[in-house]
Amino acid sequence: MFSPNAETNAVKRDYQHIEVTPYGAALGAVVTGVDLRNPTEEQMAEIKWAITDHSAIFFRGQDLTPEDQERFTTYFGEFGVDPFVEGIDEHPNVLRLLKEADESTNVVFGGTWHSDWSFQDQPPSYTILFGKDIPPYGGDTLFASLYNAYESLSPTMQGICESLNVVHSAKFGYGDHMADLYEAVLENMDVKTGGEDANRLKTHPMVTVHPESGKKVLFITGIYSLAIEGMHLHESQLLLETLQTKIVENPLNLCRFRWEPGSMAMWDNRCVQHLPMADYQGQRREMLRTIVSGGVPTGV
Repeated sequence: MFSPNAETNAVKRDYQHIEVTPYGAALGAVVTGVDLRNPTEEQMAEIKWAITDHSAIFFRGQDLTPEDQERFTTYFGEFGVDPFVEGIDEHPNVLRLLKEADESTNVVFGGTWHSDWSFQDQPPSYTILFGKDIPPYGGDTLFASLYNAYESLSPTMQGICESLNVVHSAKFGYGDHMADLYEAVLENMDVKTGGEDANRLKTHPMVTVHPESGKKVLFITGIYSLAIEGMHLHESQLLLETLQTKIVENPLNLCRFRWEPGSMAMWDNRCVQHLPMADYQGQRREMLRTIVSGGVPTGV
């Protein structure tokens, strides 16, 4: 599954300015031959091909400042809005995701399966995460393909899903009830809870069409997919749980990225869920994150 020689469903392209090596059969590729501090126009064009083809791409051996990461992010569009965590000093669009070695729990920020901020009117297209300080073991990130999840459904179930809309909300992750928990377990991060951003509801199609690839996506986003429009709550919970299980519990639908210092991951929230592993208790991990603003999800 994770062999760089794995057969994939990705488009076969003739890259001239970067090297792209598949990392998993379902999604993911390692991109080499580029310094992200100063990529050429030709390299950026091919990086955009790679993220469209592979849904998640990974870079090694990069030495990036927050300014470098900001500049790279803006190649793909405007910065997205982060409603619950403020950026670092002088770089409001760069979030520091920090877990110190002496913290008393193994809880990590964003530690459930999700796609970033799907409850927004225009959810982020891309997330870009740079490994500034990486533990010697643990802390991998898992990715799941929402393309493959859709394709794995029967034609009948595909048709049912295409007729449905999902209500998205941050209330389970960032509602008022989470304030004391975050204060207790995220000892070195200031996470906001409650308010309009946490409690608003936004409806998106359950099956969307990706604007670049043209492929259909099962747009279920983990903790942010709250209910299905027009269904009784218990009915929608049963269907959402069934679909979420199909997304994340089939090993052939997953890719697991092992971080190293200087690694950077970029993934497409419009067709990917992700999960950070909380298995490095007693080790320090510091990541810098940016997001790119996306468009309104479009149904079939």
